[in-house]
Amino acid sequence: MTRMRVLALTTSYPLRPGGSAGVFVQSLYRHLAVGYAIDVVCPADSKPTKATFEDASAPGVRIHAVRYAPRVWRTLAQESGGVVTGLRRSPWHALLLPGLLFGLFWRCLLRAGDADLIHANWSICGAMAGIVGRMRRKPVITTLRGSDVARASSSWLDRTILGIAVRNSRTVICVSVAMAEQLRMQYPRRATDIHACLNGADETFFNIERTVSDGALLRILAVGNLIRLKGFDVVVEAVARADLRERMHVSIVGSGPERDSLAAQATSRGVFSSFTFVGTVPATEMPKRVSEADVFVLSSRSEGRPNVVVEALAGGLPVISTDLEGVQGMVMNGDTGWLVPVDDADALAAALDQAVIDRTELHRRGERARTVARALSGTWTDTARCYGKLFQAALGREKRGGSACAE
Repeated sequence: MTRMRVLALTTSYPLRPGGSAGVFVQSLYRHLAVGYAIDVVCPADSKPTKATFEDASAPGVRIHAVRYAPRVWRTLAQESGGVVTGLRRSPWHALLLPGLLFGLFWRCLLRAGDADLIHANWSICGAMAGIVGRMRRKPVITTLRGSDVARASSSWLDRTILGIAVRNSRTVICVSVAMAEQLRMQYPRRATDIHACLNGADETFFNIERTVSDGALLRILAVGNLIRLKGFDVVVEAVARADLRERMHVSIVGSGPERDSLAAQATSRGVFSSFTFVGTVPATEMPKRVSEADVFVLSSRSEGRPNVVVEALAGGLPVISTDLEGVQGMVMNGDTGWLVPVDDADALAAALDQAVIDRTELHRRGERARTVARALSGTWTDTARCYGKLFQAALGREKRGGSACAE
């Protein structure tokens, strides 16, 4: 039996083993590939890359890498933080943006003829895929992942892009229930076409055998791109203000433009020895990092539904997190971790001090974290099942003669 073909459009996707850009997109497609043939259109990076090749880490997934500029300049999309961070890091990269967007649109248009359905990641891809879907008469499903929705609240350009994506998609998928509810209120005529499919965690995280260390040092793990949005400066300040800072060590996994400024801040506050800047690590190494930590910290100023929190909870790590809609329900104060206000270094310091003092309570919250993660998030297999149902529903409407976009 011929598998249905899905054309996927994304600005971030790992192009080689060990890549970190868009690993959660790859995880989704790896599990969807059990039932679908998937072609991924994404930007090429600055390393030698074939135009089309099989994803060695995801059998059944074929990658079409768009070469939008000379190779040494192709750093706009596949670096840490994606396109938005790439533009902030090097404003001149804005000159590459038209070529990138046109290249993605053109390759999507060329490949769409062989597809049964187009799946887009983020609103910018949803806007382009929606136009291609109308031209090729293919159903389009767009996944919104948080950052695009957050930017739309303060930027007319992002609101316009989001509106085009929502109006031209057969189905809109959000990575959190709160985000789906927000969009239903914002686009009431599309409310019945907006759904939530929660990202899961790899089964490996649920199988981590861990115990809270009984040593004097609290092992703290933080993961993310080193950009202002992630709030690592608040972590540095919190450790500096903590009463028991000598009994804490923070490992920060990730890279980005703020690495040097964070190191300078830690030095000026006298806590540089309490931090290790690990840099980017392969996704396959993350279960080991989780197993070697006692508590996870998320200090972000804005998030959708952060995958790193899902993985930490699945691995049995209690989480200290800023109180964000995408985190609420996963991280529960006094149950699976601590919730602290955004940008509140004192509250974060107090939570860290409590974690140092009471290891029994830390262990209890970690056990609850894994139970809640299993019940609320599940695995990527569960996520793929949710997507599969929506894919089938969209394809079913197409066979019954539904329009390319239903208001």
